[in-house]
Amino acid sequence: MTDTPFDAHQVLDLVADLLPVLLPDAELDPAGPLVKLRWSRGGLSSSAEVGLVELIDLCREQPNHLWPRTVDDWLRAVVAEIGIATDEHLYGEVAARQRVTLRPRGWTDPAGNILAGLSVPFGRYFEIVFGIQSGSDWQRLTQVRQVMHGLHLPDRPSGLDLTLNGLTGLTFQPIPGAPWSVLHRAGDQTVGMALVDHDRLMPRAGNGRGTLLAVPASDLLAACPVDRREDMQTRADEFARWVAKANADAADPCTAGVYWLVGELLAELPVDLDRSPAVTLPKPLRTPAWRRWLNR
Repeated sequence: MTDTPFDAHQVLDLVADLLPVLLPDAELDPAGPLVKLRWSRGGLSSSAEVGLVELIDLCREQPNHLWPRTVDDWLRAVVAEIGIATDEHLYGEVAARQRVTLRPRGWTDPAGNILAGLSVPFGRYFEIVFGIQSGSDWQRLTQVRQVMHGLHLPDRPSGLDLTLNGLTGLTFQPIPGAPWSVLHRAGDQTVGMALVDHDRLMPRAGNGRGTLLAVPASDLLAACPVDRREDMQTRADEFARWVAKANADAADPCTAGVYWLVGELLAELPVDLDRSPAVTLPKPLRTPAWRRWLNR
């Protein structure tokens, strides 16, 4: 017995059945395949063509009996995106308010999120997540809303460039009584992106035996120097405890991880605050420089 071959036309038939109910002003173009959206609110009218490949791929991974619910959920999510996109226009030019934030890998794909978020990986541990700043609010940008705003067009400004340019002039401030310092701008979800631009904003961070780094909150990046004159195990343990508390107290937490930047290598260090030592240091950080010299 063989499985029934997947037929995308069955998905498009479901879309055609539900469009008049959920998006009465929309039009299905099976050749695309795409949905042509038209909407208005007050004096604002707009239109966009949203591809259906993402929806078809979702259904391809599911048994047939789940397709009606999947299509219904997807179209309702598009309806919600229309409302968000309309509200974003109220704050002025949308393209100029593109921003990106740094998040742990997998943050854009939580269970139950049916619309794909717009993100790109940054190394093994992080991803750069695209969004729109509207007043004090920050909305994650989905691929659907990117098309609604026309931000996918080649002449649109880059949200990555806009964000990194906005970090120019931000400087590290010392933490009283601690050997580490922080970049911090309260409520600004783009500050953690300084890690992405560390060559410019932290030009010496990877020199020598490197620097311990943490992004406990989206608006906070911490750097702890690796000092040959100090006990790095004690320093790393204290830093990890501070990072864990900052992460737990954050209004918009990022990660409680502790990372080691040396040269171009960014490595996450194992942390277990319930044991001692709390941080498992790699050998280059466990052995002081003078001891290495004596043991030659």
